[in-house]
Amino acid sequence: MNGKIIEILTNLGGTRIEAEDHARQALATEAADMTKGLTPYSIRKAMEKTADALPWRYLLEDQEGDDPIEVFLKLRKKLTKQLITTTSNSSSCTITNEQDRLKWDGVRRFLQDTDYLVSALEAAEQAAQEPTPEPAAKPEPAAPAPARRPTKAQLKALELIAAGGVKRSQRFRDPIRVSSLNGTIYADTFEVLTREKWVSVDYSHTLFHGQPVELTDAGRAHLPA
Repeated sequence: MNGKIIEILTNLGGTRIEAEDHARQALATEAADMTKGLTPYSIRKAMEKTADALPWRYLLEDQEGDDPIEVFLKLRKKLTKQLITTTSNSSSCTITNEQDRLKWDGVRRFLQDTDYLVSALEAAEQAAQEPTPEPAAKPEPAAPAPARRPTKAQLKALELIAAGGVKRSQRFRDPIRVSSLNGTIYADTFEVLTREKWVSVDYSHTLFHGQPVELTDAGRAHLPA
């Protein structure tokens, strides 16, 4: 259970930080064009994605040497307390006030997006404390669900991982990357591969040094013979 939740948190955090990176790059590109003015849309989007990514940056930066689940629960408790006790900014600068508002919106989204993980941890802890019930009568087997097939992009990513050398990594404040020597694997595609259990990640390695990625038997079954 804990390993799966750590995997979900890592994927969610990587997605939010990568979205911030894209928004910042778009704003930088717009700012570099001296023939055009800055648009409120690009500025606001960069501010919003930065606010969304901030709690996830806190989570990733606090991981060193601690239990990731404990760090996650402590961060939720800390942010919840701050959200309740902190008053809104009342600066004379409209941009400062908007930045403050977006920050707390980002905190709310973080708490909302991870609330079900806390419920899952509590349910698992409660189940571990309850006595094992008597075995019930064996139900009729349900009809097997049809196996999901990968899309072309997902199949290409599986082929890249099968070729070897694929790693998940993160350097300092950069977003989490999935690096491959032979092609590009996008974050959204990789999230599907992990959700479908077509790939496995070696979490015994740190993100800084790179976490090797390999195909599972389920993922290998989709490759051409």
